[in-house]
Amino acid sequence: MKRFLITFPIFLLLLLAVFYFWGSSSHYDKEKYDEITTYYSPKPLLSDTLKVMSYNIGYLSGMTNNLAVERTEDLFLKNLKRSRKILRKHQPDFIGFQEIDFGSDRSYDYHQLNRIANPLKYPMGAMAVNWDKSYVPFPYWPIEHHFGRMLSGQAVLSKAQVLSNELIVLDPPVNAPFYYKAFYLDRLIQIVKVEVQEKELIIMNVHLEAFDRETREQQAEYLLQVFEQYTKDYPVLLIGDFNSRPVYATDIDEPEKTTQLFMDQENIGEAISKEDYLSNESKYFTFDTADPYERLDYIFYNKDKIEKIEGDVLREAGDISDHLPVWMSFRLK
Repeated sequence: MKRFLITFPIFLLLLLAVFYFWGSSSHYDKEKYDEITTYYSPKPLLSDTLKVMSYNIGYLSGMTNNLAVERTEDLFLKNLKRSRKILRKHQPDFIGFQEIDFGSDRSYDYHQLNRIANPLKYPMGAMAVNWDKSYVPFPYWPIEHHFGRMLSGQAVLSKAQVLSNELIVLDPPVNAPFYYKAFYLDRLIQIVKVEVQEKELIIMNVHLEAFDRETREQQAEYLLQVFEQYTKDYPVLLIGDFNSRPVYATDIDEPEKTTQLFMDQENIGEAISKEDYLSNESKYFTFDTADPYERLDYIFYNKDKIEKIEGDVLREAGDISDHLPVWMSFRLK
């Protein structure tokens, strides 16, 4: 009778296979990926003027986002306090977050949405989980700086009643290797319906593909279709990190379609107009916060149902994240 001997290469392959299937598996209840939380009883918004903000908070890691460096708990506590101070001062009625952690090893297991919502007395919150992995082996080296267990995504905080929260998962990069897709951060359209002044307002919160231009453009094309479906019946705010510069930015050699698709539409407005942007480009850069050099974050809206009052980039947010927030005040027509 022959004995089967497991050689070291075979043992290593088996070990990698076990790690692959374990690490890429989810650990959170998928029924809660689109959970709506009531922190306090919402009160009617009496003012005609409302404010919305889009903020990629980079899980409050400042300029260390995606770097293989040691992050102390004090860094996250400090940036959490700074973010609450900024938001308390400016009082947006609606905030769309990207890259917010709901309990991840990389950010000391803080539920960042709850830790912002509760002290600031936001009555309603809507989660959108897009990264649920048992272990993320990134940054690749050294191992002690791996992200580890991951629960992260997008979210909306609202001073108004949240009526519904829907998630649409966008297609991943087609040409990416299987192991990349296994640990991939899903790109989402989060569609939140809120009740404002006896009307229903749609907030679409997005975070488009960062590294593959073709995929990002395809995601934008689909996003525009979804946006136009809702604008037939509702006022719609489309906010988020598009990972693309404005098509009219002066330093673009080869413009891409991602933002152009929206800026070319007659009925779509933007928080920062082309004229304002070109009058002082650096004023409206949102990335990165160490030395801002480009704009990646936007607020679009349908002009027939929403009237923009003012929009700007909140530069005083500093390096809480590697992105700066963008905001817009508006009225419903």
